[in-house]
Amino acid sequence: MSTFTSRQNDNRPRFKWCLALLTPVVLIWGVYGCQYNQKDSIFSRKVGAAPQAGSQEAVIVQRSIPDTTNIHFDSRYCLECHEKLPIAKSEPYLKYDGNTQYLCSCHYNSGKMHPHPVDYPPSGDVKIATGFPLQDKKMTCITCHDIVQQCQDSPSDKILKQGILRGAPYGNQIDICFRCHDKNKYPKYNPHQQLNANGEIVKEKCLYCHSEVPDEKKTGAEDVKLIGNYGAICIGCHNTAAKQPLHQRHLRKPSDDVLAQITQMQIRFNIVLPLDQEGRVTCVTCHNPHQKGLIPDKRAGAAGAGEAHRHRLTGNMCLKCHPMRQL
Repeated sequence: MSTFTSRQNDNRPRFKWCLALLTPVVLIWGVYGCQYNQKDSIFSRKVGAAPQAGSQEAVIVQRSIPDTTNIHFDSRYCLECHEKLPIAKSEPYLKYDGNTQYLCSCHYNSGKMHPHPVDYPPSGDVKIATGFPLQDKKMTCITCHDIVQQCQDSPSDKILKQGILRGAPYGNQIDICFRCHDKNKYPKYNPHQQLNANGEIVKEKCLYCHSEVPDEKKTGAEDVKLIGNYGAICIGCHNTAAKQPLHQRHLRKPSDDVLAQITQMQIRFNIVLPLDQEGRVTCVTCHNPHQKGLIPDKRAGAAGAGEAHRHRLTGNMCLKCHPMRQL
């Protein structure tokens, strides 16, 4: 018993001395180790070994901050993309040899839809405008987005709000597209104008969303065959809708109470409030995409066609599914 006590007491000073010596070493190793990992470590492959064009492989980059952090417009995060602080009109010292798949990995992995493909060479029909740089002859994020704009002393608010697009500000969201694409080849097309002057159905308009032309007198919402996911079809044209907070909050499965209310509303008003393939509320749940007169008026699917905002229920539609007691 006495021997054990003696050895324990003898080791305490030695332990404290070792701890005092090792603590700064561990701290230095941790700090520089993290910086080294942030600079050079990529979990999936070596720096510079970019995936092939069109690859769906996730770009995994080890960062010191979450991918949800907005590193733009904040000088604290310069070293997330630069080896060292760059000087105006000099070498940018970009990490990963300037590979945008790594530099822009937060956006590559976000899963959000983007209107333009990247990491592909432009087709022969496209004439890349002056000031829109390619990387290895391929379109990348920085082809259209001027990242340097965020580093200016007083960048225009309009430029910032338009995603630091090159040549911004633009009067219309798609005007930048016609810097490289021939506008004459892209006339406006309204798939919601589904009847011709004689009141006949223009079947090619149906096939813009449907994989086969449905029978407007018999086909129900549960039988409709579409070319893809309900929401994705709509966002292809209505790509600003996702910015509306009400739209974002509704693209999900309804609660049991709301689902029961939806069912009741369909019976009470003889309407259809279709959910998507996974049982979620989607654009067409509230908005009727069809032209008035396409579906016979007595059918449930006709409600809302021709109404303001194409709402399937008139009046305050929100309160039809969300009674005041739920708000």
